[in-house]
Amino acid sequence: MKLLSAILPVVALVAATGQVEARNCRKGLVYCGSTLRSIATGTNYDPVMAATGHADNNDLFDCTDDDGNIRWVTYCYNGCVDSGRETNDYCRP
Repeated sequence: MKLLSAILPVVALVAATGQVEARNCRKGLVYCGSTLRSIATGTNYDPVMAATGHADNNDLFDCTDDDGNIRWVTYCYNGCVDSGRETNDYCRP
């Protein structure tokens, strides 16, 4: 019972704040499909990528706005490189 009473305030805080670590893509940056999936706490990118007709981890996407909308750019035949936060991902040469 003590554990439950300790957990409930934390659950209530998370529920009150909504998406604690919500992240969408950032407008103007380019992302690998795998990167979009890894940051997908604000937007579930699987159906968003599927809607473009491309849903592979090696697909490259342009983030068109800060609401998480994307457009397909190209497929990276040699693999897609996650270059880190706030930096464009790219196709391996």
